[in-house]
Amino acid sequence: MNLIKKVNFFGGLVIVIIIGSFFVEVLRESKKETTYQKESVFRLEQKEMNVAPEVYISSILLKQGDVFLIKIKSESPLIEVNGSLNSQDLHFFSWEETKKEWIAIEGVSVKENPGIYNLSIDFPNNQVFKKELNISERKFPIESFLVSESLKKEGYTQQKIVEEIVQKERLILEKIFEVSTEKSYFDKSFIYPLKNITVTGAFGSIRKSGDSAIQHLGVDLKANTGTAVYAINNGVARFSQDSKINGKTLIIDHGYGIFSLYCHLNEFKVTEGEEVTKGQIIGFSGNSGYSLAPHLHFAVKINKTSVDPLKFIELTQKEFR
Repeated sequence: MNLIKKVNFFGGLVIVIIIGSFFVEVLRESKKETTYQKESVFRLEQKEMNVAPEVYISSILLKQGDVFLIKIKSESPLIEVNGSLNSQDLHFFSWEETKKEWIAIEGVSVKENPGIYNLSIDFPNNQVFKKELNISERKFPIESFLVSESLKKEGYTQQKIVEEIVQKERLILEKIFEVSTEKSYFDKSFIYPLKNITVTGAFGSIRKSGDSAIQHLGVDLKANTGTAVYAINNGVARFSQDSKINGKTLIIDHGYGIFSLYCHLNEFKVTEGEEVTKGQIIGFSGNSGYSLAPHLHFAVKINKTSVDPLKFIELTQKEFR
């Protein structure tokens, strides 16, 4: 993508900033009504380079649970790129041996406090790029916290389910997400895990009953028992086990802190440590664990942060065409 002259933006706002001895800001507003998503391209002047590196941000207006991407393009190689959003480190990587293009894919926690966040990117020769990002509150729906008949027969209540998740299953999964593979298994854009996508349980919804509540950090997708489930990209299976709440659960490591999760499966088709390819059948959907009906619970983690998995896929398909 030529980010200077031929970029087709979806967000309705383009900002180009040249930082140096002078400052120029150009705004183009779409006639269409815009959403909270806006894109920006910036240029930071570096005297040592013929053309200054570009900083592209997929959106400067974000909501809780969103995903954003930063691209840096330079005519000269960059040994490394470091950055932060407030005090949180950004994770830049480069696919190219030339080291002329660097990318960071980051998530916004569902519990992130709304407000203005300071983005800072450090370049060689003490050059620093700064920009403010606006994170706003996302209204998550509140739903009834129901218990399946099979779990009721085993003595489970809403409170016991919460305890099982917090004290057992979450701790097991967090150990997997703690390990970030510093390489890219994935091949550019990601695909959907099912051939047909119908959402039956929204990302971020809060399931509540009295004082017991859990937040749904994935999406539930309509899938009859035995529906083929596909790897959303290349990776390595890091976890394929059965658990009381998540049921048969498969986790794929795509590299650079990106993981995909597939829960309530009926059958695994891959084992832990096995490499998988994008589009490969990795299992079949089911009704295992805490599940009220057959479906696929699908989730994505980026650097230990749960993000809206469908927005994540949409972003990669747009940016990595």
